[in-house]
Amino acid sequence: MAFWNEKILEPKRKFRWILKVDGIDYWTIKKVDKPSYTVSTAEHNFINHKFYFPGRVEYNEISFTIVDSANPDAAETLRQILFAGGYRLPKDENVATQSITKHGAVTALGDIQIMQLGGGGNSSSGAGTGTVSGVNDEGQVLEFWTLHNAFITSIELGDLDYESDDLVEITVKVRYDYAQLNDTSISPSAGPLAVGGVGPVGFTPAATGEDPDRQD
Repeated sequence: MAFWNEKILEPKRKFRWILKVDGIDYWTIKKVDKPSYTVSTAEHNFINHKFYFPGRVEYNEISFTIVDSANPDAAETLRQILFAGGYRLPKDENVATQSITKHGAVTALGDIQIMQLGGGGNSSSGAGTGTVSGVNDEGQVLEFWTLHNAFITSIELGDLDYESDDLVEITVKVRYDYAQLNDTSISPSAGPLAVGGVGPVGFTPAATGEDPDRQD
């Protein structure tokens, strides 16, 4: 079609995005699912016919994949996020009674934001502005998702293989109550880039190998 020949037209691209998760440097995150939802249906049978009615809306889990960096240690950061939610190893009868709470798990994970960017990069890229106002400007966010009350449901630490020289990857699954698109009350932010230590987190990290304070 003729409109695809217009140079000003810029579709959303799969590789222009940033996922913000407190405690995890965004440059280590290589893949993420966008939010999705399912509408359940109720069925009514009448003689030889079926009729359907919409039911509840359920938001589906998302997963994201990160490179298991050594500094900051991604596996250790995720362990501390899990423990900050309330989990403890059953080392004695008192600690064995503790369990994860929703408040603790949500607070420990912190904010999750998914941003699809224009061609101008994020707001601190220093890339300048597009030649046409509003097109590929620096800091332009084309789509912005906020996951509310998100908490981790699965952490897969990858595998090891003498036959492979691939980077070790970690897959994290997240459940949330609902996702909001383009929430005008929140400013999209990728957060500061931290290198050489644990980045900004929703909890105070403990020393490596130690248990952080519970967040509930």
